[in-house]
Amino acid sequence: MKYFLLILFFSGLLFFSFLGGTSVFQVAEARNAECAREMMENKEWVVPTFNGELRTDKPALEYYGMMAGYKLFGINEGGARFFSALCGLLVVLATFWMARRHWSEKAAWWSALVLLASMHVIIQFRLATPDPYLILCHTLSIYFFYEGWHSRRWKWFALMYIFLGLGIFAKGPVGLLLPGLTFLLFMLVTKTLTWKRLLELKPWWGVLLVAAVALPWYYAVHIKTGGEWTRAFFFEHNLNRFDSGLKGHRGPFVMPFVFVLAGMLPFSVFAIRAFKETWQQRKSNPLMMLAALSTLVVIGFYAVSQTKLINYTSPAYPFLGLMLGNTIATLSSKKVSFGKSRIETYIIVFMAMVVPIAVYFFAKNTAPLQNIGWIAWFMFLLPVGGLLALVLRKKSAEQGMLAIAAAFMLTTFIIFWKPFQAMDNQSPVQKYGAMVSAHKDVVAFKDYDDAFTFYAQKRIPVFQSKKKLKEYLAKHDDVLVLSRDRDLSYMNEFQNLECVGVDHDLFSRRSTGVYHEL
Repeated sequence: MKYFLLILFFSGLLFFSFLGGTSVFQVAEARNAECAREMMENKEWVVPTFNGELRTDKPALEYYGMMAGYKLFGINEGGARFFSALCGLLVVLATFWMARRHWSEKAAWWSALVLLASMHVIIQFRLATPDPYLILCHTLSIYFFYEGWHSRRWKWFALMYIFLGLGIFAKGPVGLLLPGLTFLLFMLVTKTLTWKRLLELKPWWGVLLVAAVALPWYYAVHIKTGGEWTRAFFFEHNLNRFDSGLKGHRGPFVMPFVFVLAGMLPFSVFAIRAFKETWQQRKSNPLMMLAALSTLVVIGFYAVSQTKLINYTSPAYPFLGLMLGNTIATLSSKKVSFGKSRIETYIIVFMAMVVPIAVYFFAKNTAPLQNIGWIAWFMFLLPVGGLLALVLRKKSAEQGMLAIAAAFMLTTFIIFWKPFQAMDNQSPVQKYGAMVSAHKDVVAFKDYDDAFTFYAQKRIPVFQSKKKLKEYLAKHDDVLVLSRDRDLSYMNEFQNLECVGVDHDLFSRRSTGVYHEL
C-alpha cells in the first residue's frame, strides 16, 4: 500500500502540476483545443470543426474529454489538458497494478517509476491531443486481454472489447489493429492459438461490444457530413499517411526504435538487458513476453509506415516500462547486481552530466529563444543524482537507481514550474494573444498560428490572395492582420498596414507577424 500511495502522489504531482502554465502554442494542441471549444459553443456533439471548417484529423473522444474539462475548469489550457493528464495517471496506476498482480510489489514500484522518470512520458500526457486517450485505451485493452487469457474468465475479455472500441473512437483503426496484432502474436508464441482458446474470447459478443462503443459516432458523422469526414479521415489521415508519408515527417526504418529508446530515457538503457531476460523467460514469464511483443508491434508498425512521429510510438511506453521495471527489480534484489548494472549506470550518469550542458548551449544559441541559457541551472539535480547514484550503488544498487529516478522526476517537475513557462512567454501567442482576443476584426493572410483562434474564441478568416485581402481592408476599418512565414517581407506591399511586431515561433523556422490597419 505504501508503494501505491507514493506512486499515486508522484503521478499526481507530475501530471497535474502547472497544467495550465503554458499556452497551447503547439499546432496539434491549438487545433484540438479550439475544435472542442467550437463544438461546445455550437452545442455540436457530432461534427468537429476548426475555425468554422470541418476538421477531419481525429475522431471525437478527445473533444469530449476537453469539453468535459472546459465544463469543470473553464475554457483554458488546464481544462483542455486535464483529462489527458488523467489518462497518464491511469496508465501508470494500471501498469503498477499489472506488475504487482503477476510479479511483485517491487516490480510494480519500478515499472511505475520507470514511466514517471521519463520526461517524454510526462509531456505526452500533458498535451491536449488524442494520444493520451489512445495510449490509455491501447494499454488497458492489452492488460485486460492478458487477464482474460491468464484467468480464462470472460469478464476481462468484455473489458478488453470495450477499450478496443474506445481506442477506435480515440484515434481510428490503430486502436484495433495494434492490439489485435499483439493478441495474435502472443497466442502464437505461447502456443495457445487454438479453437478452444479463441472461443473463450466469444468474438461474436466482442464484435457487438466494439461496434456498440465505436460505431454510433462514426455513423452519425458520416451521415451529417455526407461522407466527407469519413473519406478524409480514413483515406487522407490514415491510408495516405501510412503509405505515402506526411510531409516533413518521414525517416529511416530504425527511427521508431530510436524514438522509443529516447522517449523512455533514462532507464531505457536497460532495454537490451530487458529483452534478453524476456527471451530467457519466454516460457516461464508470459507477461514479460506480452510486454515485449506489445512494444515491438508498435515499433514495427511505424517502422514500415512512411510517417514517423515520436508521439506515434508512445503506446509502446507502458509495456517497455513493465519490462524495464521487472528487470531493474530483479537486478536490485541480487547481491551481484553492482557489477551487472555497472555499464547501464555509467551511461545514465554520463547522460545526467551532459544534458544540462547541452541544454545550456541549445538555449543560448537558439535564435527564437533569447536570454534563457539560465534554464540549464534548473537541471542541476541531474548531475547531483548521477553522482549520488555512484556513491549509493556501492552499498545498494537499488538505492543508486532510486537516486537517478528521483533526480529525473524532480527535474521534470522543476522544468514545468519555471523553464517551460519562460520559453512560452517568448512565443508570439503569449505576446499578442490578448491583443488578438480583444480586437473585434481579426483576419489572416496566407497562414497564421492556429492558437490565436483558441484565444480569440472566434473565427479568423484567412485570405490567400493579395487582391482579396486588399478588398477586405478597403471595406473595413481597424482590422488586425496576422501572417506566418519564414520571410514576411511580402507584407510590406500593404501600404495601409502598420507592423505591430514580428516574432519567431517557438521551435520553428517561421515567424508570426501582427499588423494593424492605419
